[in-house]
Amino acid sequence: MYISKDEARQFLVNYHNLNGSQHYCGSEGVVHYFTKVRSIQYDPLNVVGRNADLVLQSKIKDYKPEMLQKLLYKEHRLVDGFDKEMCIYLSEDYSRFERIRTASGMSTKNTLAHRNQLDALEILDDVRDYIRKNGAIGSKDISIGQNSENRWGHKKLSSAALDYLYTIGELCVVNKNGTQKQYDFTENVLPSHLLKTDSIKGEDEFLLWYIKRRVGSVGMVWDKNGGAWQGHFLSDKVKREQTLNELCEAGEIIRLYVEDIKTPFYIKKGDEHHFTNTSKNDQIRFLAPLDNVLWDREMVKQLFDFEYRWEVYTPAEKRKYGYYVLPVLYGDQLIARFEPEKMNTKNPFTIKNWWWEPDVKVTNDLLDAINIAIYDFCRYLDTCVAVQSVLTNT
Repeated sequence: MYISKDEARQFLVNYHNLNGSQHYCGSEGVVHYFTKVRSIQYDPLNVVGRNADLVLQSKIKDYKPEMLQKLLYKEHRLVDGFDKEMCIYLSEDYSRFERIRTASGMSTKNTLAHRNQLDALEILDDVRDYIRKNGAIGSKDISIGQNSENRWGHKKLSSAALDYLYTIGELCVVNKNGTQKQYDFTENVLPSHLLKTDSIKGEDEFLLWYIKRRVGSVGMVWDKNGGAWQGHFLSDKVKREQTLNELCEAGEIIRLYVEDIKTPFYIKKGDEHHFTNTSKNDQIRFLAPLDNVLWDREMVKQLFDFEYRWEVYTPAEKRKYGYYVLPVLYGDQLIARFEPEKMNTKNPFTIKNWWWEPDVKVTNDLLDAINIAIYDFCRYLDTCVAVQSVLTNT
């Protein structure tokens, strides 16, 4: 297939329901979206909601954060775990992530060694016994062994031990209070049928499943190292290319080319219908900093002519825009970005700074669409709005 950049953008907008074409609504809409993308990225920073909530508010009509909490910690249809990085994914995929948990466990051991915290592995049985006696716990509930030699990582060895047991899958997050995780044995949290032995045999079969799954997480992704291929088993370009070729030959995915870009792109077989929705889309969406659409920043630059960098870890004096900046999607174009004030119980939603992209024509229709998006964003935040006079047609 050969497509234009316009068609590529429209595909991504349709695929991720950024135009409302798939009518995802409420909790079941969240599940439908996860069934498609399988995974979204989690980040604990909370300025106007955490990343996972920001991802879902842009795609699910009437979304509220309580929906995600219920699906995670009441119904257990979703689970916290490592995929691209820290992610939330469908619980039905849990057994197939055994290789990821093993690889993540090795990485955690290496990190503990680097931080001189390997003693945490010597108290694993003590931590297990504590949970058996006391039930689900957070890191604040247990204090075994202090570590003050390194300013990085956990200050208590018991906290490092909890994190390790979670990483390898022995423990599961059963609840969160803000960013504080509460752990219990996974067998006490997830239904037994989700804990069956991994049915995938061998790394080659695993890669076929995992790479096809990652294609679906983005919707359309190119074969180029970057954020879309972040995580264990995916950064080896030679193996990845071999697997992509196998999936193409098997008819599981489709290779396509986008105008003026030499690198091939891939979509899952059966997703071609997302090219066919050509209805006018004049809706505004505020995207999460780690939205699936934005996982590969270079790909976004090529398709949307939009350079985006999340600057939360950039020193203030080196930031081009701001600490926590959200891209603004209008139809299939990224037309602006804004920095919100950090929310608290006293302040309404406030836009601190707004930056238009070059050559954007600001019309009354565009401003009306932005105002509609702002008020829906406030509904998601359960707050009122106080917008500075940055949104003018000048």
